[in-house]
Amino acid sequence: MRRLLLAGLLLLVLVASYLVMLPATWMDALLQRASQGAFAMTATQGTLWRGEGSLQALLPSGEAVTLVPVRWHIVTGELLSLKLHLKAQSARDDKPVLDVVLGQGEAYIQQAKLDLPAALLGLLSPTLREASLSGQLALQVDELRIKNSHAAGKAQAYWKGAGSSLSRIRPLGNYVLVMNGKGDGMDFNLSTMGGPLTLSGSGNWIPGKAPDIRIMATPEENARQDLAPLLRMFGRETSPGTYQLIVDPSVRAITP
Repeated sequence: MRRLLLAGLLLLVLVASYLVMLPATWMDALLQRASQGAFAMTATQGTLWRGEGSLQALLPSGEAVTLVPVRWHIVTGELLSLKLHLKAQSARDDKPVLDVVLGQGEAYIQQAKLDLPAALLGLLSPTLREASLSGQLALQVDELRIKNSHAAGKAQAYWKGAGSSLSRIRPLGNYVLVMNGKGDGMDFNLSTMGGPLTLSGSGNWIPGKAPDIRIMATPEENARQDLAPLLRMFGRETSPGTYQLIVDPSVRAITP
């Protein structure tokens, strides 16, 4: 009996030691799975629980774009409640990059600040991928909680220097998308901050379902002819120079 107990304790120690020393490369696998292949972590050092590496965006073209070097740690005390609490900050200036808690059917983003290539939007649908979007996205999230079909909190995305390979007009403009949680989902509001193509829209999103967004596009008169092929790809002309854009129904649902 004593030998059996000692063997059990030894096995427990070995398993605990193995878990504690899990290499930082595990963060790459964890991140790619959680982001459905949108992000990766390379040049990792340390362990899964506390390490550093380079955060990358994996574009539809297959290109990997380095975003920012980060240091991260996992709050191990919350693992007992079956929650993964990840905190990451920039290795350059210690500014926060991501603070997220993942649980069963729940995602709680306490804070997120990321600059992303707009081409990453091509992962959402074949139509967006074909448009080969360009420019930079500045994403900021504060206290966003998604659980089952409910959402609360706020997020903003700024699209700076928007462009597409289907148009020689660059930039098309600068845009801002504001998202507000309202209990049974999130409301969207899209507005233009300047440029030859004006976009405006609103809509909502319920976790687990594709977003429902209604967008109107109005190019400046001298840009109408050049932008017509791009705008017709995303919708239809409802009146001369005004288009109603339709979000691709194949945009994949997002679930926590």
